[in-house]
Amino acid sequence: MGINHYLVAASENSNPVVKDIFSSPKFSNLNTASKEFYLSENEKYVVALVNLVRCDPKAFINEVILKSGIDSNKMEISHLIRELKIRKNIFPLLPAFSLYKSAMVHAKDMGQSGLFGHTGSDGQLFKDRIQQYFPTNTELAENFYIGSGDPVDVVMSFLLEKGEKGRQYKINILSENIHFIGISIQPHRLKCTNAVLDFAKKPSIPEAAIQLKKKSDMEVYWKDCPSGPKVAPRKKSSGFSLGSLWGGKRK
Repeated sequence: MGINHYLVAASENSNPVVKDIFSSPKFSNLNTASKEFYLSENEKYVVALVNLVRCDPKAFINEVILKSGIDSNKMEISHLIRELKIRKNIFPLLPAFSLYKSAMVHAKDMGQSGLFGHTGSDGQLFKDRIQQYFPTNTELAENFYIGSGDPVDVVMSFLLEKGEKGRQYKINILSENIHFIGISIQPHRLKCTNAVLDFAKKPSIPEAAIQLKKKSDMEVYWKDCPSGPKVAPRKKSSGFSLGSLWGGKRK
C-alpha cells in the first residue's frame, strides 16, 4: 500500500516545491526521462525522484522528505532519514523504452483484472514478461505499487519497504547492479492506481554486440526509444521516372 497518509495532499500538483528542484542546474541532470515522449509527467517525475535518492540521498531528505509534507516525526520516516544520511552517492538510472513497454503491459493487466503483484493474469512470471521486450541474459527486477499514484508516494512507499516484496523494493531502487528503468502508472479497478517499475542491469559488451547484430532492424532495446524510422537506402535510378514527365529532376 502507499504512504499517502503521511502526505499533506496527494495529487499530480501536490508538491510543486519538490518538482522545482529538477529545474535547478544542480539536479537537472537527474531528470533523465524528461524528454521521453511516451511517459507521463508523473512517470518522468518518479524517475527523477529515484535518481535523486540514488545520487544524493542527503538532498532527497532535505528537498523531498522535509519539503513535501511528510511527517518526519513518524518512527519509520525518522529511521529512513538516518539510513539515507549514511548512504553513498551512486549513478542515476537511464530510461529504457523496452522496460517501459514491459511495465505498461503489466500495469494495465493488473489494473483491468483487479489483481496485484508481479504475476500476470495469464500466470506469466515477471522475468519472462520483461524478457519478451528486453531479451538479454542480465539481471532484472521489478517493483509493484498500489496507492494514490502521487510520485512522491510511489518512491517513498518503496523506500519504506511497503508492498508485497517490501525490503527488495528498496534494494532495487538503491542497487548499484541496476542501470536502466521503465515505469508505467495506470488506474486500478479496485485500488485507485497501480505502478510498475521494471529494472535491468546493463548487458555485458560482448552479449550486447551480439544482440545488436541480431536485431539490426529493431531498436537498441537497452537504450532509449528510437528517435524515428530508419531511412531506406536510395535506389539507383532506372533512367526513367514519372517525375521526368512533368519536368522534374531525375534522382
